[in-house]
Amino acid sequence: MHIHPSQRHVLFLAISFALTAGRVSGQNHWPLKTIAESARKSQPIERVSFRKGTDNQTVAGRVLVESVDGGLLLQSDDGALTIIEGPHIISRTAMEKPFVPATQAEIATRIAAELPPSFGTYATQHYVIAYDTSRVYAQWAGSMFERLHRAFTNYWEREGLVLREPEFPMVVLIFSEHGTYDKASREDLPGGVGNIIGYYSLRTNRVNMFDLTGAEALRGQERRRGSLREINQMLSQPAALPLVTTVVHEATHQIAFNCGLQQRYADLPLWLLEGMAVYFEAPDLTSARWTGIGKVNYPRLETFRRNASKWNEGTLPNMIADDRRFRDPRASVDAYADAWALNYYLIKYQPKAYAAYLKLLSEKQPLVETNAQKRLDEFRQHFGDLKLLEQEFLKRMSRIE
Repeated sequence: MHIHPSQRHVLFLAISFALTAGRVSGQNHWPLKTIAESARKSQPIERVSFRKGTDNQTVAGRVLVESVDGGLLLQSDDGALTIIEGPHIISRTAMEKPFVPATQAEIATRIAAELPPSFGTYATQHYVIAYDTSRVYAQWAGSMFERLHRAFTNYWEREGLVLREPEFPMVVLIFSEHGTYDKASREDLPGGVGNIIGYYSLRTNRVNMFDLTGAEALRGQERRRGSLREINQMLSQPAALPLVTTVVHEATHQIAFNCGLQQRYADLPLWLLEGMAVYFEAPDLTSARWTGIGKVNYPRLETFRRNASKWNEGTLPNMIADDRRFRDPRASVDAYADAWALNYYLIKYQPKAYAAYLKLLSEKQPLVETNAQKRLDEFRQHFGDLKLLEQEFLKRMSRIE
């Protein structure tokens, strides 16, 4: 299966905008009350029944946000988030027991009941992987995700950021059949997965992915995927690179939202979310260490340089203040290249300011809107005058080899 660049992160963007736009009707900003992170661990569980379309549903969890009209953002014990509009609530019942995250064993049992019987589960330190491929492939994927998690958290901790262990086991679903993958993803992607090889869902907190060794571009190599060594060889070939980097990109989102660096459903600028994920896209599958972090992404650099002559005084402020380019399939390839370039420049040449900016963004609460002017003010607070920064940015990026 081949991934066209304009399709690679459709789901992440669609969910981000569709659900953060799901504020209470008539309200400019959704929440009236947000529950501080420090208070969430002692929160009691609530059971909420509500109308969804023509059906009634019941969800149990802790309330993260409560709106003016009683609407809720509820988090289940597996980390999934549910937005419930106030007028649709049928009942709310406070339960006596406190909120406790589900264990790996509990999540594995639930997934087994949710998926076809052909699926097995495999657990690592931070992940529960459900798969209907081989167990060896699940082990390969688990090893890759754990190495990425270790490299990602070590990287930002060296920059002075305080991260946390994930509160919930991170779930990855690996599908060997495209039809099963498509069907399981319909609630997140109503139009189907198409050519999307993998995605991270802000709603479920899961990564759904297709078996990379079964992708169209690699089918001629199927005989060589029996052992870990053979899988590594197969997925280290050039044809596999865009497939692996796509999954790494989505797994990076999952880690960032689970280690406290970013808050799900917070109004965060997409130039930073997507550009940072691209920054971590380059794994070395033959190494026990994630040695690709921060390497120049030459396809992105080529696209950025091709369009650099079109930059004007409004290009940088617009990218910081407005996410529309990332939503537009016609502009998304260029937008991702610009986002990678800006993140690359800031991380390499203004690391302390970038780390301080990340800390500020990590404190933003879910479903609280940040207007364009505030985005610009927050950026200037850390990086200074935009015109001077843009000049230095374009000069530096023109010299990278």
